[in-house]
This record gives sequence, C-alpha cells and structure tokens, in this order.
Amino acid sequence: MVSSPVATPQITPPPAAGTATPGAATPQATPRSTSPAQPVTKTPDTPEQKLATELVEDEWGIFGVVVLEADGTVIVSINGTTPFITASTYKVVVMADILHKVEQGTLKLDDYIELTGYNYGDGGLDNYFTPDQIGMSFPIEEYLIGVGVYSSNASAHSLLELTTVTSLNDTAKSIGMDRTHLFATIEDLPWWPPEPAIDAPPEEVAAAIEYLEHEFSLGPVNISTPLDMARYNLAIVNDTLISPWVSEQVANILLGQAIRDRIPFFLDGEVTTLDKPGNLEDAVNDVGVIFLPGGARPLALMAEAVPDEDRATYIEQRLALIAAGYTEYPPLPGEE
Repeated sequence: MVSSPVATPQITPPPAAGTATPGAATPQATPRSTSPAQPVTKTPDTPEQKLATELVEDEWGIFGVVVLEADGTVIVSINGTTPFITASTYKVVVMADILHKVEQGTLKLDDYIELTGYNYGDGGLDNYFTPDQIGMSFPIEEYLIGVGVYSSNASAHSLLELTTVTSLNDTAKSIGMDRTHLFATIEDLPWWPPEPAIDAPPEEVAAAIEYLEHEFSLGPVNISTPLDMARYNLAIVNDTLISPWVSEQVANILLGQAIRDRIPFFLDGEVTTLDKPGNLEDAVNDVGVIFLPGGARPLALMAEAVPDEDRATYIEQRLALIAAGYTEYPPLPGEE
C-alpha cells in the first residue's frame, strides 16, 4: 500500500447505545448552525466574493465556488446551485452513509470484506491497493481510509457493495444536499433543467446543462452543487453530519488527506485544512474546511468542462487562498 505524507487517521468505535457521543470533530470549538446555508438572493458583498469573481470570470469552463462561515453565512457564491459532476467528491457521501450504518450497528468497522477483481477494476493501478491484494480481505475501517485519504476507487467500489443507491441519496438529503444525486439518470431530476440563479451567469448554466446532458447520455452520473458540498462540510464543522460520531470520523479521515494539490496547497504550514478532491478528464473539484484563527470556513471548489486540468487546479489553489482571507495570491504559471 502507498504511504501517506501525513499521520494515519484514527477511527474510533461508535458509542454504545445510551452513552454520550464524542465531542467536536474539528480542531477547535465552533458554533452549531441552526439551518443549512441557503442559496443567495443577492451577491455577497465581501472582499472574497470580489476576488474570486475576478479570478474565474475569464476562465474557460464553468467554475463553482461557495465559501461559508461556521454559522452558515455565505461569503462567496459563484454558481452555487449550478449542477456539477462530482468526480470523486461523491465519496464523502459514501463515507457518511457507511459510517451511519456502523453507528446503527448494521455494519462494524472491523467487518472484513474481500477486495474482488470486479471492484478493483480492469487495468491500471489503484491509489491505495495493489493488484496482488485482489482476493484478500480488509476491514471496513481500512476501506474508509482508502476512500477518504487516497481517493481509492477500489475502496469506494467495495464500500458500495454494502449499501444501495437509495440509501446513498437518502443520506445526502438528510445532510441537506438537496440537489445531490448519485448514480442518477436525467429522469431522476424533477428540477431539470436548472434555472440560472442570481450568482450564475445564464451562459454558464447553459454550458453546464449541455455538458451534463452529454454525460447523462453515456449512463448514470453523480452530480452535486457547490452549495450542497459546502453544506456537507458545514455539517462536519458543527457536528451535525448525521451525528457527532459520524462527523468526528469523517473529519479525522479527511484531516489525513494525502492529495494536497488544491485547498491545502498554499495553506499547508499556515492553517489546518481537511478536504476531499476529485478529478475527471475535464473536471477538477475540491471540497473541505479551512480552520482559521477566527473560525472554520467550509468551502467547495468545483470546475467542469475545463480544457486544462492543470490550469483549473492552479485556479482552485488560489481560490483556497481567497477563501482563507488572503487578498493577494501568486500569479498563475506562465503569467508571472
């Protein structure tokens, strides 16, 4: 298995029925939100909104950005409710769903599950497991770390055997992810096509619809919105991701993130972050939390229909700086 540049996450057993649940999952105490962050009805009047808008407005592709305060206040919203393909960020819903089943007692962290060739996939290498481990069994706890820390597809596919599409989508809805649909067809979306919101240029929403309708034509798709993904991370911050215990487990895993080329890129050594990135050939996402001295900031950075993955990654590195309150950021490569 590959080694991590950070400490291996720890997963604690779920509390016994009738006992107190663990405390805050995050590195600092934060207030609980009373309701999920709401779609904006006007553009946020913040320096972060201005800087983020200026950074992405002339870029090819569609960028979505939502940055929240710990009380759910929206401080940046660009295409906040525009649908985006999730890439591997859908795995955060899988983590919450499986951990909920562990907490309910229908699964156990030390249940051993075989790594099958079907779940490993044909060709290529996994981010965590190696081909010689096919046929061996590993505990659910290890698959969760593989999913959250290394974005292992073999781990995700193995965990998906333990749940259903209905359960995953019910879990997303329970978190407040109203427009997150996993393994969906276009017929599953009663709100399709989406209408442009106040923070979404109509031409970008039209481009998102065209892009996703092509993806739907190829088979089921995982979609979400920057607002939904930010709500997920807001729930981590406020210990309301299903329960305090599930919040703690997800946070502890994502704090060990091994892929550090987006949200953590410029912030490592400055502030603590947790995040879950995701990539496809033309999509670059990262969703997580930045823990600032003044409080945590949940955020979601999403991009689809981008012609250059590297450039989209550079943009998201700088969006993370803006989300952390920086008013200046390094020039993009080639623009020094």
